[in-house]
Amino acid sequence: MSDSVSETKAKILESAEKEFLEKGFVNASLRTIAANAGLTTGAMYRHFKDKDALFCALVDDAVSFTTQAVMMADSSHHMDLENPVSEKHFEEEVKQTNELLNFIFDNFDTFTLLLTKSAGSTHEHFQEEICELYTKNCLQTFNWMYKNKIAAKKIDKMTVHFFASTVINAFVEIITHKMTKKAAFQYIENIEEFTRYGMIHMMGIPCQS
Repeated sequence: MSDSVSETKAKILESAEKEFLEKGFVNASLRTIAANAGLTTGAMYRHFKDKDALFCALVDDAVSFTTQAVMMADSSHHMDLENPVSEKHFEEEVKQTNELLNFIFDNFDTFTLLLTKSAGSTHEHFQEEICELYTKNCLQTFNWMYKNKIAAKKIDKMTVHFFASTVINAFVEIITHKMTKKAAFQYIENIEEFTRYGMIHMMGIPCQS
């Protein structure tokens, strides 16, 4: 891609981000986006086929990063652990959580688009979809733990969904409440401690260091 094309696309995306943040996906104007980027609408279509393609170009990296983070909850990332409920493993989970939090704050406007301005776009159900994925991965890991007698008690699907959605909603509230980074880190630490040890207790597992 030539420098001029890259620069043009960057101007379009900058203009689109501003328009989407101000008006949301549905009410955003392609004509305004093009004009603010110094282009005609026809010229802009040579780079992005429609408004949804523009929105996706802005948020797809955030979707991908978040999905990868949530996939760390599946059983394949626990099978090789000597003890999946040890303090050592929890410290690794905290490290992964902090990487996601840092990414969110490095891309705060992008997550604002994704979580509060996406109605009508391809990603309008992102929050629900990521919550379902997290629930699915947690259930998969817990079933592996039951099968291998790591957990003594089974937890029903809706309770797992409650714990999973509590964690996902906590991340969403960082955006919707425009929390400071310091407050967000403490908030997520509190939520994860609550859900982690609550779940362990319900599964009849003693926490070992």
